Amino acid sequence: MNNLFIDKLCRIMKTRHIDAMLIAPSEELQFLFGFLPFFCERFQGMFIKQNGDYFYFCNLLTRDEVLEILPSDKVYTWYDQVQFTEPLLEVLKDKGLDQGIIAVNTTVRAFNIIEMTKALPIQFVNGRSILEEIRLHKTDEEIQMLKEASKRTDWVMAQIIDAIRPGVTEGELIDLTKASFESQGMTTAFAIIATGPNAALPHYSGRDRTIEARDVVLMDIGGFYKGLCSDITRTVFVGTPTEEMKAIYQIVKSANEAGIEASKNQVKACDVDTAGRHVIEAAGYGNQFITRLGHGIGYANHEGPYINGYNTLPLDNRMCFTIEPGIYLKGRFGVRIEDIVIMENGTPTVITHYPKDILIKD
Repeated sequence: MNNLFIDKLCRIMKTRHIDAMLIAPSEELQFLFGFLPFFCERFQGMFIKQNGDYFYFCNLLTRDEVLEILPSDKVYTWYDQVQFTEPLLEVLKDKGLDQGIIAVNTTVRAFNIIEMTKALPIQFVNGRSILEEIRLHKTDEEIQMLKEASKRTDWVMAQIIDAIRPGVTEGELIDLTKASFESQGMTTAFAIIATGPNAALPHYSGRDRTIEARDVVLMDIGGFYKGLCSDITRTVFVGTPTEEMKAIYQIVKSANEAGIEASKNQVKACDVDTAGRHVIEAAGYGNQFITRLGHGIGYANHEGPYINGYNTLPLDNRMCFTIEPGIYLKGRFGVRIEDIVIMENGTPTVITHYPKDILIKD
């Protein structure tokens, strides 16, 4: 159990008058309790009460797996011959949770919430921001792990870029990414390799296209190192780029630098987004910058603080987030440059170090 963060969670629930938090299998459950059981349509989840008491409710088929982690008096079960809400109601009555407010994490299934709402006089609320809030400020150990993860990911990025040439497929570069992470003692969190017109799709998920001469290659990769996630994006050119390509690259690079420069203690996240976005809008490509400027990172690839146009949260020391502006020209190409920033001593420390100068692969 991660007692430090469970204590934080309980304090926040008390302040916000929330009786309990329900966490289905997720990175949040793994982070707080150190296990991640198989997840299917059958309802299961950890209930954490405001006073710190907790218990797990699951189907019988998951019980033995959970009992390897939790004591037997913390595990309650149901089986497939009954609707799960019937035994759950009895447990919640016993725990004093049959009424009141229960916050839920993002992996609790909507159809299960609907069934519980029908059967139980409980108000369910969105608990995502609370679970992110307890992780906003990284510990010294977490900061060191994030820096080490980024250092190793810089090396992985170098392996990918070295392999880029006409005739290589996106899939081959994805496979190389995964093997390179493994060689660094990491597991792959994601690997976006987008070439040519696919680079105009911010979250492209294909792998079939073959690199051609005068292509743009966008690489967005991340891996887990001892539970902490890395994230970096670089864009390179295969053969001599057009003047338009070079100009757009420099605009995105300037936006990246402006976002980093704006990341100072007590500056609002939305103002950081504005600083980077203004560069792209001023160059006439505002409509082609279709994403937020960045997102927090830690035990999950995407967590708070979100660097977008409406988040008024002031940045603070020990917060960790990305700055990743991009310009995406549908059907043609896209450019994105992404770095991770940690707030230290009131200013931004960039922990991704692979060079950002324009790179042309012959």
